[in-house]
Amino acid sequence: MTIGTVEAGTGMSKEIFTEMDRLLAPPLQKAVDEATGAAKAVAQEALDTARKNWKQLAFAIANGVITHVTANMEIAGIQTTGNVAATVNGPSGPAPPGPHVHTVGLSATQQSVTFNQSGSPLGHVS
Repeated sequence: MTIGTVEAGTGMSKEIFTEMDRLLAPPLQKAVDEATGAAKAVAQEALDTARKNWKQLAFAIANGVITHVTANMEIAGIQTTGNVAATVNGPSGPAPPGPHVHTVGLSATQQSVTFNQSGSPLGHVS
């Protein structure tokens, strides 16, 4: 999830602005289209100002929603499967009963291990 920009050029802020503009602009655009002379300029300025404010509002909404969701989303029941590989290489000592070292080289892979979520399901999602 991407918040986007104050200009509503990307991310959720763009999606919110696009929908706000689709729903709210037609009456203002109609006023621009039907106006003449100085009234047309005033109507266009009102539409431009509204769109600027909708972009800022869209960013504020997107920022609040995404920040809240990523900080408070509860995720439960996550399960994944994969392989676990373990390798041990190197000297073994020195250790009693003698002062000598043995070379150790072990490796193993457990196939298709299933991992289940544990702990609190509340946390940060990124």
